[in-house]
Amino acid sequence: MINDLYSILIWWSTIFFLGLLSLPIIFSIFSKFWDKGYIFAKTLSLIIITYLSLVLGIFKLLPFNLVGLSVIILCLLVVDFIFLKQKNNFHKFISTIKSHFRIFITQELIFLIILIIWSFVRGFSPAIEGLEKYMDWGFVNSALRSRFLPPIDMWFAGEVINYYYFGHLIFALITKISQLSSAITYNLSIATVCSLTFVSAFSLASNLVYLLSPKSGLKKIIIAGLVSALLLTFGGNFHPVFKIAKNNYLQNDHHFVFTKEAVNQSISAYWYPDATRFIGHDPDIQDKTIHEFPLYSFVVSDLHGHMNDIFIILFFMAFLSISLIKPQPLFDWKFISFSGFILSVSYMTNAWDFAIYGLLLAVFTSIYNYRQTGFDSLVKTISNGLLVIAFWYLFTLPFSLKFIPMMEGIRLADSHSPFYQLFVLYGGFWLISLPFLIHFLILFFKHKSPKITPVDIFVFSLVLTATVLITIPELIYIKDIYVYEHRRANTMFKLVYQAFIMYSLSSGYILVRLPQIIKSKFWINFYKVTFCLVFVIHLIYPYFAIKSYYGSPKNYKGLDGLKYLQNLYPDNYQAVLWINQNISGQPVMLEAVGDSYTTFNHVSSATGLPTVQGWVVHEWLWRGGYDAPAARQQDVETIYSSTDINEVKNLLSKYHVEYIFVGSKEYEKYPQLDSDKFLSLGAKIVFQSGKTTIYQL
Repeated sequence: MINDLYSILIWWSTIFFLGLLSLPIIFSIFSKFWDKGYIFAKTLSLIIITYLSLVLGIFKLLPFNLVGLSVIILCLLVVDFIFLKQKNNFHKFISTIKSHFRIFITQELIFLIILIIWSFVRGFSPAIEGLEKYMDWGFVNSALRSRFLPPIDMWFAGEVINYYYFGHLIFALITKISQLSSAITYNLSIATVCSLTFVSAFSLASNLVYLLSPKSGLKKIIIAGLVSALLLTFGGNFHPVFKIAKNNYLQNDHHFVFTKEAVNQSISAYWYPDATRFIGHDPDIQDKTIHEFPLYSFVVSDLHGHMNDIFIILFFMAFLSISLIKPQPLFDWKFISFSGFILSVSYMTNAWDFAIYGLLLAVFTSIYNYRQTGFDSLVKTISNGLLVIAFWYLFTLPFSLKFIPMMEGIRLADSHSPFYQLFVLYGGFWLISLPFLIHFLILFFKHKSPKITPVDIFVFSLVLTATVLITIPELIYIKDIYVYEHRRANTMFKLVYQAFIMYSLSSGYILVRLPQIIKSKFWINFYKVTFCLVFVIHLIYPYFAIKSYYGSPKNYKGLDGLKYLQNLYPDNYQAVLWINQNISGQPVMLEAVGDSYTTFNHVSSATGLPTVQGWVVHEWLWRGGYDAPAARQQDVETIYSSTDINEVKNLLSKYHVEYIFVGSKEYEKYPQLDSDKFLSLGAKIVFQSGKTTIYQL
């Protein structure tokens, strides 16, 4: 545990140092925030350094190593120096640090505490195995081995990753600078997203109240921030209460029984993933959907794009909120270009979020500018919105040159979600936001009502956009390889995930704002009781999720996510350690082809060495069809199974294979495998442990 704490502090120190690089710019951008946007400096530094590394790496101008990263960091220091030398910037910078030092320290401590806590939680089940972990870890490890970018696809040798890998690149970058093992930093990355989510949400939500009125008072500002941060980071939905009540009813002959034994029995029967697999699953019908939210992501710990992008889109919304102090948002070149940049980063991390937050941008600016100057502003709003898209395209272009989109078109939804199920999932947020929506609309149509503030419009836009996102899968869905009963699943998943974030962010503000709008004491008190009830129910979910997934708090295993392999395949574990210590670069290493979501292809995932063909379904999605991965799968099978030495030799040459891995999974897939044939090809054994052997050609 002491070693883990040391790793956490090294990791935190790295992020802290990188965050300092952006502080002067952040203080300038968020000068009207009560906390000066301190926590967003970490996000800005990470996305700028990663973006520059990506672009310079794609054009082979700068390698993705410590030297290359040092050059970029040095350039940022020079930019800071030039910026601080201008006008009175240095004096303002020092003055800001002195006057807000306690705030900065407090936020930094909160970030560190949550980082430690969630790292500790991950220590009870640190294995990088199951669900999408092999894929996500493989992306990170491939990036770590890459001299230049984009990273090579570890499951499709010879080709670059055709997926949204920017978030993985961020954590590969921190790993490279910190010099920690990726087996540890994978789990630290999960904890980092969790921590950044909480602190960023707190900052944004609290500042919405502050922007409403700097005289709101510290208590209201903090309450709004904490409410939104807790709901977004650790909140769930009504499903646990609904399902436990249903369990109780069914287990007791269609009666509710409230004895201690009956209640405990109902609770013990609850399975936490059901909160994200409800529509189409309970009851079981031919329309299976996915409706996850951040805490579920933190618990199951797939370092996936939708999770990696949370702190980036929170930064975008914070940046968008500074327009609240301007007479007409989106009518500024700096604002337009930087919005395009952040949206491009978001796209490269999780493509759906470009469209989602582009929609939020459109909704907010349209309503706000219409409120300011009427229809006259809408034409200019649209034209400037198109400029944002142009900048997005420009900033995304280096990534897009090596990327083929996986979307296959739009289809009308032929299945629809029962309202009661939607209410179980999102009804808490509806109860919180509906009174605000009603009063906003009433006041909005009272022309130029002074009671509507710019912040009200921003929060209304969040709630409206979130509601639209929940509605869209009921009307249309994006066609991809997931067909038949899962045809709506991916569309719903990606849209409602962001809806959850928007609802959570708006909740803290609405709690503080609504008593200022509604005059009736009775209804205000009723609303507060309702809000507290929703808040408590939403925060029940962590109990079930953490307890179910991580088990007893007495079984701490540490942060090393590779050690699980020592028990599962001990000889393969030793082989992976040897590879990471002795093989540099990214030579092709052949291993058996496996089905997605299995323990196949763990060598390529754990080392970043590309194999000829990895998880089939994933490559099917990434390569736009089944033909390419199917052909490779057949070739790999031929190499391991064929007795025709010339045929084997030609195929090995075709894919430029330098190493052949023969271990537990290879013997499982090819029981008749005669590995001695590789010696007849002139290969030599460079590693052997038990039945696991690595041949070098």
